[in-house]
Amino acid sequence: MAHDVEQGGERGVGRAWFEVEERDGWAVVRAGGEIDTHTVHEFHETVTRAMSLSPRVVLDLAGVTFVDSSGLGALIVARNSAREGRGSLSLVSPPPVVRRLLGSTRLHDVFDIHDTLDEATNALERP
Repeated sequence: MAHDVEQGGERGVGRAWFEVEERDGWAVVRAGGEIDTHTVHEFHETVTRAMSLSPRVVLDLAGVTFVDSSGLGALIVARNSAREGRGSLSLVSPPPVVRRLLGSTRLHDVFDIHDTLDEATNALERP
């Protein structure tokens, strides 16, 4: 399942795109472009759809180029929703801009952050 926020279908600089796939009992959300006030609703819908597939969600942020305060809020809401549903939410491959934002807001300790998808799923498999 893929969804481009902007019309045109091609991924380009600044365009937000979100994809959901099921992988071995996990829901994987791949995100790219900017997660901001213009795209946060689509991001939230995509994460909600992922959580309906599996309580174990991994957000692959490798393609994200920018996150504003509304995008950061959406990440927090997603994490809290996963925990309320007795699930988990991990971040994978956040780029430096996202890592700096998480660090400056002291949220890097709140999220499970991994460098690769395999690392995230292996860490969550352990009791």
